[in-house]
Parts: sequence; structure tokens; C-alpha cells
Amino acid sequence: MVTDDNFQQATQLSFKAQSFLEKRAIAPTPINFSVLYLYYSQQNSELSSALDKAIKDSTQIDAFFLESLFSEYISNSSSLEKNVLAPFESTLKMTLASINTQVENEQEALFDLEKVDKALAKMSQHKSLHSVVNFLVKSVNDSQQQRKVLTDQLNKTSDEVNSLRNQLEQSKQEANIDTLTGLFNRRGCEQKLKELKLTDVHSSLIIDIDHFKKVNDNFGHFIGDKVIQHVAKIIENNIDSEDIAVRYGGEEFLVVMAHKSIDKAHYFAEKIRNAVGKLKLVQKQTSTSLPPISVSIGVAELEDDNDWLSLFKRSDKALYRAKNSGRNCCVLADKIMA
Repeated sequence: MVTDDNFQQATQLSFKAQSFLEKRAIAPTPINFSVLYLYYSQQNSELSSALDKAIKDSTQIDAFFLESLFSEYISNSSSLEKNVLAPFESTLKMTLASINTQVENEQEALFDLEKVDKALAKMSQHKSLHSVVNFLVKSVNDSQQQRKVLTDQLNKTSDEVNSLRNQLEQSKQEANIDTLTGLFNRRGCEQKLKELKLTDVHSSLIIDIDHFKKVNDNFGHFIGDKVIQHVAKIIENNIDSEDIAVRYGGEEFLVVMAHKSIDKAHYFAEKIRNAVGKLKLVQKQTSTSLPPISVSIGVAELEDDNDWLSLFKRSDKALYRAKNSGRNCCVLADKIMA
């Protein structure tokens, strides 16, 4: 597989990708190269099928088409770094090292040839040999110039690979973050949960802003968004760094209380509830004070369910009970009966 490619295998895949691009006069940018590298390595069956179909249907294959394939089949793939960029960068480094070695050897040869050339210039009887040496000196100089151009191009491509890697990492981070609050979204939560062991003690909070619809109806969605942001910041400021705060949807939040029992999680839940209750929000344009903001919270601890989704469902049931108990309170989930 690609991850185990040696230099020769990676070079062969690189050559095929490069040939495809050259044949269609497409620039060998990292994005275009990535698409073709994955195509020839057969690492992405959906991408390969799409490109095979385009070739069969005589679809125009240009940079725009390859970029669309990249966006659809590669950009969200966590394997891009390992399966494409890493082997490609390795190939670039090896190629550059090989060129540098050849340049050093040519420098030595050029030094020797120039000494011979100077000696022959003083001997009229060796004019023909002198011409041969002159030709060799010129050829080596031309070769070095070509290698310099190639090296510059390869270095530029290497910089583009690094830039693409940084963009992918940034995109990966952005894809896991809720843009309004800066908390994790559901996808980010799923990624963070992989760092925790289900066999350890963990709890969860489901937090819902009380009567939030009235805030939107009376003050507009802009003010509603500001309320969500304030509550999110309070949640973030009242949990530990190992805990996972998530905007679960709308005005609802999830907090995974890592390595905490239900009693400890309840303590943090009350801190959050009390801090939200102290919020004093004013609409600047009209100087109108918003009504008091409160939250209801359901708390549960991971037990014999040994499953994140089951834990969150029990927290949600506890939240429902909190809503039915007058809101602005924390309710602990019932323990699972053996």
C-alpha cells in the first residue's frame, strides 16, 4: 500500500501522476498531484471511479475538474497527509538529495576539465582534443544550469506541499469547531471522545437555555446569538481543561466531564447554572435590559451502558425532568438498574 511505498514505488506513482498532468497541460500543483497520486495508487475507490468515468465519457479534465475531485473526495480525508503528502514530500527530498550529489560530482569533473582545458590551450598540436574538452565543459555547465532550474522548481513545489499541509490542518480544526461559540461541534466531539477510555469514570451534562425562543421572538436572532455566545463562554470558564464542551444544537450544549463522577459533575453543573443566572444583558441600541437568563441541566454518569450515546440519552432524560420541574435547576439521572 502507499503507506509502505519505498522510494521506487513512490517514484513510479509520482511519474504516472506527472505524465497525466503533462499530457493535458495541467500545472503539477499539490492539489492536482494529490488527485492523480491517489488515483494511480488506488487508495480512494470513489475518486478512481469518478475519474475513470470522466475519462470514459470524454469529460474535459482540467485544473478545475481535478480541484472539484479534491474537494469532494480528498479534502475531508484524514488519510491525505499519510497517503499523499508524506510520500510525495519524501520523494521530493530524495530527488533533491540525488540532484545535489550529481551536482557535486559534476563540480569535481568540471574542475578537472578546466585544468585540462588550460593545459591544452597552450599546445597547438592538440586543437581537436581541446575542442572536445571545451564541448564537455560547456555541456557540464549547461547541465548544471538545468539542474539548478529543476532544483528551484522542486523546492517551490516542496514549499507548496508544506502550505497545503498547513491549510489542511487548519481546515481540519475549523471543521471541528462551532463558528458561533468556538466550542466543539458534534464532529469535533466525536474526535475528542476517541481520546477517552469508556472503562474510566466519566459524566456528561446536557444544558439548555430556558425560554430561549422568547429571546429570539422579542429581541431578534442577533441578540439570541449573543446570549448563546455568553452562555458558551460561561460553560468554557467553569469546567476543567480536560472536559469537552460542545454546542450540541441551537441553544443546547453538551459537556463531557472527563474522569468525573456524577457528584463532581453536579458540582460543576451548579457552578455553570449560578454563573448564567448572574448574567446582566442589555440591548445596546435601545438600552433595554433582557429578562434574566437561566439554564436547565441534566447530569448523568457513565455506568454499565458503556456507551457514549446511551450516556448522553440519560443526561437528556434528566434535562427533560429539569424542564418539567420548573426549569433553572440541575437534575441527576437515575442509576441503571442491574
